[in-house]
Amino acid sequence: MAPNPASALSPAELSYWHTSLSSHPPIRADSRAATAFRALQAETGILPATHGSAHVSFADGSECIVGVKLEAEKTAVRVRPTQNDANSTEIDRPAAAPVGSTSWISLTISPSSGTRDDDPTLVYLESMLLEPLTITNLRDQLIINSRWHWHIYIDILLISSSGLASYPLPLLSMTTHLALRNTRVPRLKSDGEEDPIADDDWMASTYLYARGAGANRARPPLTLLVVTVNDNIIFDPSHEEIKAADNMLAISIHPEPVAAADKPSYRMLSLRMIDTPARDTMKGVPRDSDTHQGRPVPGVWKPRVGGINRQLLNDVVNGVLSGGVTDDVISGLDSFLYMEEEADRRVGGG
Repeated sequence: MAPNPASALSPAELSYWHTSLSSHPPIRADSRAATAFRALQAETGILPATHGSAHVSFADGSECIVGVKLEAEKTAVRVRPTQNDANSTEIDRPAAAPVGSTSWISLTISPSSGTRDDDPTLVYLESMLLEPLTITNLRDQLIINSRWHWHIYIDILLISSSGLASYPLPLLSMTTHLALRNTRVPRLKSDGEEDPIADDDWMASTYLYARGAGANRARPPLTLLVVTVNDNIIFDPSHEEIKAADNMLAISIHPEPVAAADKPSYRMLSLRMIDTPARDTMKGVPRDSDTHQGRPVPGVWKPRVGGINRQLLNDVVNGVLSGGVTDDVISGLDSFLYMEEEADRRVGGG
């Protein structure tokens, strides 16, 4: 569980938000449905000195810029003496194919506000974004040969008035997702076990994640933020909704590589429970407190205790994997990239 900043809302405000979100359907301040995400603006290829980049901004003013850089790096191999000469230090070539390493992927988040580098929330957000990338086959895509590999650096800049208090996981994850799909790997002039020599022609490079209708449709993972209020499940919560929520979950999913005509399939990589700020608040005091000792009073705030029940947790997972929410998010990102490709093609053709 991640540490959480204390809620700045009063018990009366918390009760108001909790009552609104407990309605059927939940009443959200921006009139969104429970499964609707905030409107966003996105663009890719904005940083000239990177191999891939993306910029995403939400309507509440929060923004995220991600830059991806690839660097050729020597692969660490074991050195041991051969059987013929005990003093020899000839490198034993592995018989099996080389295997990727999680150390080849580096990810850092830099908030625009004055946040310490060792802030627990910052470290937790970095681990939640990095872990799904190390589980998928991204590290195997970085192999050049048995002696060399690509080291991928993912640098994230967060611009938000609320800083890390709003847990901007959807914003960070979507921007990282787009930046990785915008990343191009330089074509190598070298062959086999030779030292890598990159081609200067940028147009000869290939996408890290293949595109096009006939491609294998591989995509980076995506992390969604979900909160529950009583038995309501709410996706992409706002800053105020997080403060009044009973439970908060970060779910990382990976779109399975399928042909373009096949039905999308998703795999859950991880599920993390996050403590909500509401759990550390003081309960409200009713006006006639003497007559309500030990009994809950409607309209008076009382922090939630205990965890999430199994049926509600199962409903959350089903809503993410098969409820159409992930389909909407992924198809929206696919449509955006397709429109950008079409626009670039028209500009190039004109």
